[in-house]
Amino acid sequence: MKFAWATGAVWAGFWLSTACAQDALPAKGATAAAAAYTRARDIPVEVFFRRPQNARVVLSPDGSRVAATIPLRGRENLVVIDLAAGKRLGSTGFSDADVSHFEWVTNDRLYLTTADLADASGEIRFRSAYAIDVDGSNLRDLRFPLDRASARQSRASSVQTSSHVPGLNILSRTFDGSGDVITQLYGRSQSYTDVYRYNTLTGEYKLLTFDTPGNVMSWVIDRDLVPRVAVRAEERTDPAKPREITIWHREREGAPWEKIGSNAGEGESRISPIAFDYDNKTLYVASNAGRDRTAIYKYDIAQKKLGELVVEHPLIDLSGGLVFSRERRKLTGIRFNADVPATAWFDEDMARMQDAIDKAFPGRHNRLFVADEGIRWALVESHSATQTPIFYLYDREKKHVQVVARTRPWLEPHLMPERTFLRYTARDGTVIPAWLTLPRGAEAKNLPLVVHVHGGPWVRGFSGNPWGRQPIAPFLASRGYAVLEPEPRGSTGFGRKHYLSSFRQWGLAMQDDITDGALHLVKEGIADKARMCLFGASYGGYATLQGLVKDPDLWRCGSAYVAVTDLELMQTIQYSDTARLSDFYETDFKRRVGDKDRDRAQFEATSPARNVARIKAAVQLTMGSDDQRVPLKHGEAFRDAMDRAGKAIDYVVYTGEAHGFNKDENVFDFYTRVERFLAQHLKP
Repeated sequence: MKFAWATGAVWAGFWLSTACAQDALPAKGATAAAAAYTRARDIPVEVFFRRPQNARVVLSPDGSRVAATIPLRGRENLVVIDLAAGKRLGSTGFSDADVSHFEWVTNDRLYLTTADLADASGEIRFRSAYAIDVDGSNLRDLRFPLDRASARQSRASSVQTSSHVPGLNILSRTFDGSGDVITQLYGRSQSYTDVYRYNTLTGEYKLLTFDTPGNVMSWVIDRDLVPRVAVRAEERTDPAKPREITIWHREREGAPWEKIGSNAGEGESRISPIAFDYDNKTLYVASNAGRDRTAIYKYDIAQKKLGELVVEHPLIDLSGGLVFSRERRKLTGIRFNADVPATAWFDEDMARMQDAIDKAFPGRHNRLFVADEGIRWALVESHSATQTPIFYLYDREKKHVQVVARTRPWLEPHLMPERTFLRYTARDGTVIPAWLTLPRGAEAKNLPLVVHVHGGPWVRGFSGNPWGRQPIAPFLASRGYAVLEPEPRGSTGFGRKHYLSSFRQWGLAMQDDITDGALHLVKEGIADKARMCLFGASYGGYATLQGLVKDPDLWRCGSAYVAVTDLELMQTIQYSDTARLSDFYETDFKRRVGDKDRDRAQFEATSPARNVARIKAAVQLTMGSDDQRVPLKHGEAFRDAMDRAGKAIDYVVYTGEAHGFNKDENVFDFYTRVERFLAQHLKP
């Protein structure tokens, strides 16, 4: 299947309705309060950045309940709602971490993990894991990893009992009501994973991959829950080269493992196994072999090569998102986020259901999530660039839709800014995808511009998503700014070339991509060249400060937070989490970014803290005291350099925050400061 695609608005987050959540509500009269605002600029910071009523909503396997995350005790907690009774069954009460992920184990039990969600890198750093019944009983703590002693025991007996395991990477439910899951985890070793059948009620586990093919990173099980494909990481032959990844397969349980593929390096063709179909023979993989963008294929195991092309897209990499129906025992569709979120259905019944929902909610992006046990019930996530996500329960038999959850009823659609997808060409011919959010009702002419740069940089930063934990673009646009959110080279998800062309280009071509986006809007008459500002966190904070260094006469201001300020510090600070937990700075970092010794001159020229003398714009820098990804020393180095140069800086450190700001009071204070800073220097 090939996709055509059109520009438009983009995708969203999730939250639970006042009708079901009862006391787990954001505030009384939220909708009435929203109606009091006549302009988006009148909506206070505290309202824009208030936690949504529900961040994620998931239908139970039988469609009788939903689980959702709600703001409770200053964090995101889990609640379960009985749909027929319209009442809450139970909820968690964490006050020191957010529920970051959850999934149903049975109709009566869930698995969940916790983390700090406001991380500027876009990554989730695991804190703890639990299993719990829907009424809050039978809580099991799953946090602590299996140690090597129990690993040695597991060689003598394939069944052990452990009250502590790390966050489970659940490969499948077991569909027998036992409370068991099939999970991949570091059990016998800290360097490779195994597959276990794990009972979330008792803590008993059974090793399923005693005859592992080696240093396995990930597994694919078949529809009979048998581990059949293993992805193995080979030992590095050269620290300057990427690690080779090999793919192994076996015909059945107990059969010998056979190597069926290899990924030699980042610049080479790659194959990533995804899932078996219900015949237990057809293996779906994602691959960019012979092409720039990754597509989904069937893999010919016997011939050890790609088979039939299943689906491709002209804009983005497709590396997952396959939707299977357990009831119908087949692949039914694929979900993806291109310029807008969408689902391509291979199944005619699902396509008809999608069409009915799209007609019921025109102008929105509507995603269907069907209950595992039959397709009578479907959860619909519906949103647009201006409509914050709403969740509905769709009864296919009665053709009835009812609201289950509204995420942010206090942000009225008729006030929210429009958002569009665009592509522009950088100075060397590279085509850059981007999203542009414009103030509601304002003429798109000579507007003050904020360029919001994502962290990473090796992530897909925006996916066209304005309604996440912190809806930054809608907020900034409500204050009168045009907001450009580019995916410069290095951003993943837009093909091999787009990623690889970023190597050793921090502060150079990667920076030009960002600048060229602003200049494109100037050329189009949308942005006022005399009123442009950079804004971003982590790598985006680095790009903000480096932009002020590289093009000092172009930018009026830059607001950076949890920002990298010195490339050498990234390699020399040994107490950062990346340095402690991996060899990244001695291997892949040197290939992707550079080396402090070999590339000293380049690092000197592209480290903002070493070039503050060039900065002419106003600077705001905000850090977290407990940041382990970009330690506070980065902020101190930049602040001290500005002080030595006699330059003013708005510098604040939030105590107790890490690589992103999570506490409501700090979030509100930060965006109040950003609002004031931009207004002072851009005067919308």
